[in-house]
Amino acid sequence: MFRKNNLVLLLVAAFSQAALAKDIVLYDITDKESFTLKAQHPTFVENESVEQLFDSSIHSKFLSDKSQTWVQIDFEEAFQIHQYSLTSAGDAPARDPKHWQLKGSIDGKNWLTLDSQKEQSFDSRAQTKTYTVADSQQVKHVRFELKQQGKTQWGDSYLQIADIGLFAATDLPLASFDLDKRIIRLNEVITLTNTSENEPDRVEWIIPGAKMKHDGQNAHVSFDKPGSYSVTLKTNNNAGSDVLTQKNVIKVMDIHRPWAGLQLPKVVVKLEDTESAGAKRLIKLLPNIEQAINEVTRDLVPMLYNNFTEVPEFEQVTFRLKWMDTLAYRAGDYSNMEIAFSSKYITEKLADQPDEQVTYELLGVLWHELTHGYQLFPQSATGTPEETHAFIEGVADLIRINAGFHKTRSPEPSDTWLGGYTNTGFFLSWLSKRYEAFEHQFNATATELPDWTFAAAIEYVTGEKVEKLWQEYQAELTK
Repeated sequence: MFRKNNLVLLLVAAFSQAALAKDIVLYDITDKESFTLKAQHPTFVENESVEQLFDSSIHSKFLSDKSQTWVQIDFEEAFQIHQYSLTSAGDAPARDPKHWQLKGSIDGKNWLTLDSQKEQSFDSRAQTKTYTVADSQQVKHVRFELKQQGKTQWGDSYLQIADIGLFAATDLPLASFDLDKRIIRLNEVITLTNTSENEPDRVEWIIPGAKMKHDGQNAHVSFDKPGSYSVTLKTNNNAGSDVLTQKNVIKVMDIHRPWAGLQLPKVVVKLEDTESAGAKRLIKLLPNIEQAINEVTRDLVPMLYNNFTEVPEFEQVTFRLKWMDTLAYRAGDYSNMEIAFSSKYITEKLADQPDEQVTYELLGVLWHELTHGYQLFPQSATGTPEETHAFIEGVADLIRINAGFHKTRSPEPSDTWLGGYTNTGFFLSWLSKRYEAFEHQFNATATELPDWTFAAAIEYVTGEKVEKLWQEYQAELTK
């Protein structure tokens, strides 16, 4: 049994059919109704399986190593599907679905085509596009047949998508609210306005840590301690009840202590390998992995952001040690981050290194992967995959270099600034010494620039063309 717990997507849709002469309120049945899930190819990469299509975040994704696949959702009762939505993944636009069919069935055997789309594209990453089902039908079983465009620039034909929604009509008092501000100072008042659908006759606000005054169905609140605060709204009407919780939606800052409200995520350590020489060595050198992660996090986020209100908030960071070919990777979404280390790499590549050097290398990798967790990612579709890769890996190595954990490597002359990792990272580090708050501002371009490219981001921060700066940097390397 599967049930999504993310925020309800509210849509009010007007339909011209006689049976639906008035506006109706739609809700995402994958949020609130129980269902089972099937897929032609359910899991290619751990933590990027088909279940991620229906989790609590549009920033996770389902990745298939096939160019086309189907995903089936089986409900316990029939619903009339009026709309559906697809959300693009946070990277690799070439892997987006390009063509698809939405099919429905009552018995799971006889299928009707509810909608068909060809040559679709997404304008940005994590973009949700909604489609109307012209010939809406009562169905218990829904199947998406998805296909991407073909071989990508990486030589694969992978398909990926972040989220799927299915919308049916309801009379329930779907809970929703607006805030006039999301970031406030200590004791500053913020107003929460009830915007719930289907006319709830009773509402209840639950805001732990708040001083609250009610104003009809609305609320005015303030806080005397810095931090992140969650809001829950419960609603009732004759059709039933609903509840909506937005976690950490209000940020309260002490302007004299901009990092006082920082809340570190829970750290979970999973040692899948404890027997190899590399695993035993990591456990010996980093006996308290949770403490190491927390210490790096506290030092890292001020290098990317100005205060705690800007930092992505994770509920959990999972550290996983496993025997694998890849040195390390970061996975998960904006709620739950996973970092995996390779015990094989430690066993085979670091065997002859002294403990001090191995500890230094492991902490450097931790800095790099945690930066991936906290850095921003370009949202515009204008940047090429090469530029996006250079930004993501370059920023991770920029922070690692400036933190002092890349001293075993040196910058080398190159024809391009788009190599990623140390090639880009040392260039960005050189720029950070010339331009104040470069790390903050360059990271922010990922969301501030509507037509993001690597070159545009450099010029936005420095006022100079990247070609000119690269020539100056290369000239210094060859002195």
